[in-house]
Amino acid sequence: LGLEAARGLAARGLGVAVVHRVPYLMERQLDAVAATMLAGTLADLGVTTHLAVTPTALAADASGVRLELSDGRCLDADLLVLACGVRPETALAEAAGLAVDRGVRVDDRLRTGDPRVSAIGDCAQHGSAPTGLVAPAWAQARVVAHLLTGEDPSARYRPRPVVTRLKAAGIDLASMGDPTGGPGEELTFADPARGTYARLRIHDERLAGAILLGDNPSVGTVVQLFDRGQPVPADRRALLLGRSLGGAVAAPAASPALMPDAATVCQCNTVSKGALVACWRGGARTVDEVVARTRAGTGCGGCRDAVAGIVDWLSRSDPVEVGR
Repeated sequence: LGLEAARGLAARGLGVAVVHRVPYLMERQLDAVAATMLAGTLADLGVTTHLAVTPTALAADASGVRLELSDGRCLDADLLVLACGVRPETALAEAAGLAVDRGVRVDDRLRTGDPRVSAIGDCAQHGSAPTGLVAPAWAQARVVAHLLTGEDPSARYRPRPVVTRLKAAGIDLASMGDPTGGPGEELTFADPARGTYARLRIHDERLAGAILLGDNPSVGTVVQLFDRGQPVPADRRALLLGRSLGGAVAAPAASPALMPDAATVCQCNTVSKGALVACWRGGARTVDEVVARTRAGTGCGGCRDAVAGIVDWLSRSDPVEVGR
């Protein structure tokens, strides 16, 4: 979010500097090589990065703000934007005697240490850490609703793999899973001059993790393979470089007609292609109407183009043939 804000401000003509405590950007999603190239891309777009330094003091008056850094430098600015991430407020839960770690600990049924109390969203810790994302919160809410109403007593929360997309003009970045560790084969490609980097980890013929930075025609295919857990093609270069041995561009993301109804279009709100089709058949005829009824595109907004493409396809298709 901090980088997206920085890019947005730079696009308005402001001189922007990003201060980050860690030696490289997006350390949870990228490796050091990708982060270095990302910093270079940001520099070309007017965003300077100050890495491995900690803000130690802040002063503000009518003339602006001054940020003191741990290396002794001071940055003067007219505007300061803080991107602080998520830190759950757990004082109430702890005072009530619930188990608390980095968040309020919950089991697969989203129950806390007291089975009469459930926790979901940013305050809930299922596994090693809270997620801080909207998609898991919606999924957790559905599980609790099924359990409370008795609609599905067997409902359990199962975390889905997360795909991170940096939504900033001029930056194409997708990261998913853990491409930096674990079993399986690993493939990498770097072209610093063009700001292009790809790293894939494949285990049991499935994508276990990937980083794609810069222009790569296969990004849609990679995201779909990861999200659906489908086998990867025999020619790994088609995914790594976006081109196969013969020079043809790797197969693009499946067209709406070929996508299965179960394919997830909106990761944030877990809206499938089938749900979009059902919404259209139910009377929604514009992108705004489909978005309002399904919530697709109301999270991070990264799927808005995909939703628009499906609505356009539906508007041009014979209703009898749609979904066959």
